Amino acid sequence: MLEQIFEHIFPLQMNYPMIFGMFMILGVVGGLVATRVAWLPTISGFMLVGLLMGPEGAKVINSEIITQAGYLVQISLGLILYKLGCSLHPEHVVKHPKIIFVSIIESAVTFLSIFLLLVFFGYSTIVSVLVAAIGISSSPAVLVHVASEMRAKGEVTENTKILVALNNLISFLVFSTALPFALYSTEATWSDIFGIPAYRMIGGFAIATLMAFGVTWLAKFLQPKTFHFVFPLILGGIMLTLGINNALQMSFLFSCLVFGIMVRWFEDKKNQITQTDFGYAEDIFYIILFVTAGASLHVQELVTAGWIAMLFPLVRCAAKYLVLTGSTRALEYNFKQSSATGMLLMPMAGMAIGLLQTTNSLIPAIGAQVAILIFAAVAVLETLGPPIAKFAFKISGEADGGAVKALVVVPNPPEESSADTSNPEPPSATKNPD
Repeated sequence: MLEQIFEHIFPLQMNYPMIFGMFMILGVVGGLVATRVAWLPTISGFMLVGLLMGPEGAKVINSEIITQAGYLVQISLGLILYKLGCSLHPEHVVKHPKIIFVSIIESAVTFLSIFLLLVFFGYSTIVSVLVAAIGISSSPAVLVHVASEMRAKGEVTENTKILVALNNLISFLVFSTALPFALYSTEATWSDIFGIPAYRMIGGFAIATLMAFGVTWLAKFLQPKTFHFVFPLILGGIMLTLGINNALQMSFLFSCLVFGIMVRWFEDKKNQITQTDFGYAEDIFYIILFVTAGASLHVQELVTAGWIAMLFPLVRCAAKYLVLTGSTRALEYNFKQSSATGMLLMPMAGMAIGLLQTTNSLIPAIGAQVAILIFAAVAVLETLGPPIAKFAFKISGEADGGAVKALVVVPNPPEESSADTSNPEPPSATKNPD
């Protein structure tokens, strides 16, 4: 009997609890190492340990494990994009047109700079357009996590979240506009050329809107004593948005971003669920995402791409930085604030990888050329991006040593806000006092 057990368990097969536990422990080790280096954010530690343990290192995390962790990574990205979308209230953006103008100019300059660079190096027009469209996007995960870690609060932080959200929206829209031309080059049918991009965009938007309406409607029934249900409510909405999009072969990244925007738009002003801080629970998702990102880094692509692997991210970052520093007066910033904003737009990963996967699935021949450039750029920008982001928050003047994060911050009910505070109640179990 014992021999039969050993026959079935060896060689040992990794399962989801083992993968999840291994990523958590490795991530904590990497984070602890990173905290000992003043200029290094913890996500760099997560990525470093993933790189060392991944296929490019000790091979403890192999390609099969990375594939199995795919759904965990998607949930993590979905949560991060939701949080980013929550910062983009349509009403607020309309009332501040300067930020839209700056975002459009920055996206256009970034697109043209990358496009001209790739054409100069002999890449085809369609490959150059697709890569340039993807290059507009910025990494929400780096921004959101480093901002949380630095406890950054203020105008620069909030406006940068809006700019990153707009970057990703514009990137998706430009990519979707270019996709019909890419499909046309492969002799696809007219229904596919126009139908696929429209289906993915309109469908993703509709799913996000319906899900946001449902979540905000349920949230109206939450009271202070039951507000701790907000985390499973939002996470459930994100997972349903993600799952339905995957089942219907739509873009879950775009849909999760729109989900955050629409939740912010639909929410009850007396019960603002988008202002909820998920606290320590967020670390789980960041660890999964960045340990996997580190293990997935394609170092070999840097060699394959050659000089373009360095020039592409350099030109992209320069375009974003120069436009933002040139917008100092328009944004009513000082030079340090505009410099910090330009630096915070430099990291690139989540949306870029998602759009690359779309290219690979629809147009494999073109996707192979795009992949070399995008993977090389991500390897550079995800490695250098987090330390640059940490430095940016420092020079912005918004890094703050605020309070320890609570698991869920419960808003005070309106009727209690003006109550007598001479005999304050003890803090609730969901709060961590200063």
